This record gives sequence, structure tokens and C-alpha cells, in this order.
Amino acid sequence: MFDIICTTVNGGIPIFYRKSGTENSVPFTTFSTLNAVITFADVQNVHFKTIRTDKHCFVWHNVANSLVIAGIGDLNECTISSCLKLISCLIKMMVGEENISIKNTDRLKREIKPCIPIIDHLSNILRSGSIEKNLISSIEVQSLKENKVIQSCLCSWSEIICSDLCWIIVDKKVCAATNDWWNLHINDRKLLVTIIISNCYELNTSADFPIFLPHLSNKSLLRLVCCMIVQGVWIAGICGPLPNLDNIEISAAKLFRSIISYFRPNHTKIELASGYIFINTNTSQFIQNYYYLNTSVQSELQHFYETVASRLVKDDETVGEISGVGKNHNFYALHSNGLTMCLAYPIKHNMITIRHYAKQAFQQYLLDINN
Repeated sequence: MFDIICTTVNGGIPIFYRKSGTENSVPFTTFSTLNAVITFADVQNVHFKTIRTDKHCFVWHNVANSLVIAGIGDLNECTISSCLKLISCLIKMMVGEENISIKNTDRLKREIKPCIPIIDHLSNILRSGSIEKNLISSIEVQSLKENKVIQSCLCSWSEIICSDLCWIIVDKKVCAATNDWWNLHINDRKLLVTIIISNCYELNTSADFPIFLPHLSNKSLLRLVCCMIVQGVWIAGICGPLPNLDNIEISAAKLFRSIISYFRPNHTKIELASGYIFINTNTSQFIQNYYYLNTSVQSELQHFYETVASRLVKDDETVGEISGVGKNHNFYALHSNGLTMCLAYPIKHNMITIRHYAKQAFQQYLLDINN
């Protein structure tokens, strides 16, 4: 269960309420009472961030001193807090920080309405069993190694649309991006990708959104433009009033039609492994690959990361290794300077063999990143 409630700071007027899951929601009266306590405490210079009950965790987040967003669920505090920060950033991105202080509540509700599909998408991630639930503020990438052909075409397209902030999404994963885009704040990058996935992926072939960049240009209204090259492949950029969307689509089609085959490379299979997850906390990126159609390896490996391997990251270990045994697989995780790799192997392989091959795979990924 995970519910999101947004109210005004002054008066506690509801702006939106999003419910996920089939469980009974926390009554709005309960939230209102807790919100009143929080507001009164704030006046007394006592700041609450979290309230816990037997079943739920309540986390509050202030948006531009005008709105309060509360996340209520059976998730851990860190996960809920990360999601609320993303939603706060999303509202600033879609509405504009200066416009959030609008006194007219009905107008504010209309301004925030385009945010709802993205909020629902983030909420669905948190109640899913995917690894992204534990990496809500990270971006899934197609590969850790730059494809020079795709990168060259992307740089040419960025010149055509006069933008330094361009990126490509393939099968809902970032395939390539300009250096300036990678230098954006992680929340801005995450939301720019999520806006396209939640609003466009299976609904449109192109889109043009007016947006602000909260951590870069929170007063200048920009355009997020995107178009589909082929099924599952989208190119996007942040630009000014020109060029128009039709010309953007035409330029993308001309430039990328000759390199369609490069968008879905065949990854080299890691020897003996059934699947793996690689996480780069330095750049807030992750990649996952599974070599079998059954979902057991995916769910077991994700559970291993969530319950065991994530300790290596949380404890801020410089270097570390840890192993685990599941129902159908053995697991091994390695961590070094912000890089974590979790691998699943068939149960028939012993830990000595697994450790040898896991270390080989990890070293190969380190070489790919450094090169």
C-alpha cells in the first residue's frame, strides 16, 4: 500500500489524493489530524519528518512553502522520502516554483493535473516487485559502455534543434545522452525520462511539454520535445521556442533511420550466470539483465539485493563481498567505490566457482566503465 496526499500549507485544502494498492486506505481524517499536529509543531519550531504506526510510515515533504505532500505506506522511510522529493521536483518542473504559491486553489489543481500520470507511474513503481522500487532515484540504462555511432548522431541532432540537453530512450532505458544532460541534477534527469515513459510511450508518436528545470533554470519556461524513431525508441531534448515539433520529427527520422540496428545490441552473456544487476551510485545509474524467461531468477535476485546486498551500499563500504542462497539460485555481490554488482547462478554451482566467475565479471564491467 502507498498513498499520496497533497494539501495547501495554509488551511490544509486538498489538492490531490492518489491511492495505490487494494488495501484499505488511511482515512483522510487521520491524515488531517496528523497534519494539524505537524503544522502546530512547525509553528513551535519543532519539525516532524516521519510518524510511524504499527502498520504504516507517514512522511511529510514541503513544496516551496506552499504545499505539503504526505506519503503513507508500508514501505521504509528512505524510499517514501525519495519518492516525495521526486514528486516535489515534478510539481516545480511542470507548474513552476513561482506559480505554486497561487492563491486560487481551483487554478492550482488545474495546473497540477498534468503531473498526475507521472505521480501514478512513480507510485506504481513503489508497489511493484521490481528493482527500481529500491532505486527510485536512479536511472536504468541500456549499457554502461557508450555507443559511438549513436552518440555521434545524437550530437548532430542536438545541433539541429539547438540544444545541449538531449537523450535517447530504448525500451524504457536510457541508451545515450549528451554530457550536459548527464550533468543535470539526478531528480531532473529521472523525471525527464519518467514524463516520456508515463505520458507518451504507448499513447503518442511525439509530444511537446512546457517545463521548468528546477535545479538549473527554475524561472525560464522551456520545452521538452520528444518523438518516436521506431517502436520503443524515443529521442528527446530540451529546447526553446524553435524549431517546431514537425521539423524536430523530420530531422530525427532522417538522421537516425540508417542506424536503427544499433539501438538493440546483443549483450555478451556473463559466464555461468542466470542474471545480474549492476548499480553505479556515483552516477545514479543501474543496468539489469536476465537470461531466462521465467521470473524466479529476477524476483530472487531483487530480493537478495533488497535484503542482503544493499547493506554494502548503506554501510558505505569501500570494498566488500557477500553471498546468499535462494530457493533456485546462489547469489554473489561485489562492491567497490560506489559500484555494486549482484549476480545469480544456478544452484548446482558451488560458492568457490561462483566467486571466481563473479569477480571476473565485475572486473570486466570496471574496465568497460573506465574505458
